[in-house]
Formats: sequence, structure tokens, C-alpha cells
Amino acid sequence: MTSMTGFAGRNNSWTAGPSGTPLNRHSSVAALVPHFHCEEWLADCLSSLLDQSHPLDAIVVIDDGSGNPPVEIVRQFPQVTLLASDENVGPYRLVQQVINDTDFDAYLFQDADDWSTRDRLEILLAEAEETGAELIGSQEVRIISNQALGQTFNYVLDVNFELRKRPWHYGLLHPTSLVSRDLVRRLGGYATGLRFSGDLEFLQRAVHVARVRNVPCYCYFRRKRDGSLTTDPSTALRSPERLKLWEVLKVRSQHNAQAVAQGLPVALLPYIVSGPIDLDHVLGPEVRQRRASVANPVLPPPPLEAPTGSPGV
Repeated sequence: MTSMTGFAGRNNSWTAGPSGTPLNRHSSVAALVPHFHCEEWLADCLSSLLDQSHPLDAIVVIDDGSGNPPVEIVRQFPQVTLLASDENVGPYRLVQQVINDTDFDAYLFQDADDWSTRDRLEILLAEAEETGAELIGSQEVRIISNQALGQTFNYVLDVNFELRKRPWHYGLLHPTSLVSRDLVRRLGGYATGLRFSGDLEFLQRAVHVARVRNVPCYCYFRRKRDGSLTTDPSTALRSPERLKLWEVLKVRSQHNAQAVAQGLPVALLPYIVSGPIDLDHVLGPEVRQRRASVANPVLPPPPLEAPTGSPGV
């Protein structure tokens, strides 16, 4: 996998907000790959993660209750850990459980049917170190089914600035992103009760307490195919259930924007939370728990006051 040289348009305006533990080139990073019937593409996904110019500290595939975890595929990659849930719970509950159970400095997300450029992690960590961002995404190349050519999709570089103007906007593509554990902790984690749009819900809270950026590089290849979470008729982008949820999240984000403008506390708790799940270790290295403090899971944050003199950090 090689890097593409394209860049999206720049927007250099930003407003600083409360910062957490800064990420840098020496931060420990685990890649999290939720999996559900993506056997056809999983090997390419894992190859691109193992080929990173900045090596990952762990790569974890999390099977979402498929009943038949991809053991033989993962067995080809001895450095990769395979965990499995007995029930199908959706990607946010899976990744949140791994974040709760481990203590890496940051987590790199990737869908099981996608792949990354070789320098993706290196670029995201460099951006974090340079700007202090705690949630960093990239531009995407979208691959339609099995077509040979991809289509580039651009995202604004300054996500805080963009969401001040349009609080409900999808300013960052979650599978392209790197997030600090400290940010996840401060926000009380992902909305684990959601099976889709949990990335948007998290982003809408994150911009109020952290710097959020996209790098201008096309570091992520995203496969658009039939049967995925965004194309299946029951959960597709224009499905009734998803549109209903989007309307709820839009209203919630607008209320937060108004609270910031008025100097009032912002609602930072996850929209819907489900309980912890058991993940069985199926194959590969045990995911290391770096410090004993991991016994303290991600907890909901206390109410935070909006920063004074700043219209929507």
C-alpha cells in the first residue's frame, strides 16, 4: 500500500479548547477492527495495518457475534489478536469494551473491509503532536464495489471551526481516525447503545472539549459495497431509522451550540449507553494492559462549563 499525494483544501482557523494528555510520535497505539462477515477483505485490511511505517503496538480484530470468527484468516497474521463477542452488539460497544479493558494512549480505527496507506499512522501522530489534536482523521478514497478506480472525498481540516457553523455536520469520517484514550475517558465513552451513527454522536461532543482535525492527505481507502452498515436497507444512510436518529442528534447538537454561545454547561454524556460485554480471546497475543489503573473503566464525565469567550470550541 502506498501513499497518495493528493491534498484537500486548507482551513487554518481554529479555536483552542481544554486539552487532555497530548499525543506524540512515542504514544502507544492499538488498532481496532470491528468485524462482521468481512472475510473477503480482512486479509488486505490487516496487511495494511501491519505494513505501517510507524508500527502499531497492537492490532485487534473484534468479531461481532458472527458465530464463526475469522480464525483461519487471522492465523495468517501472528501479531494480530482476535477477540469475539457471543452476541451481535454493533461496532461502538465492541471498541468501547476494548478501550475499557486496555490502556493504550490512543486507538486507530479501521473497518474490516477497508485499508490504509503505509504512512497513515505516522501522519496522524505527527498531526497530533504538532497541533495538540486528540481526534484526528484523514481524507478518503472511496472504492465503489469492485471498480478499479476510486473517488476522492474531502473533509474540512479544522473540524472545530466547521461544527461551530454546522453543529450536526459529519466533519470527520470515523474509520479514518485516531483518538486519544484520554478524550474517550473525559467524554464517558461512545454511545454504546447505538448500532449506527455513534461516530457522529461522539464527534458532536468531542468538539466541545478537544481539538479535532483532519490531515489533508488521502490515507484511507473505504469500500462501498452491498450489505454494509451504510448500504443495508434497514440501516442505510437514508433509512427511516437512521434519519430519525439523525434528527435527534441534530437537535441535541444545536442545543449544545446554543449553550456554548450563552456560556451555559454543555451536555457531554453519551446519548444512549449499554452495559459491558464479554469478549472471548480466540487467537493471537494477549492484549496487554499497560498499567494497573486500567481496572478503572471509562466513566461518564462531570458536567463541564463552556469555555468563556469562545463561541463553540
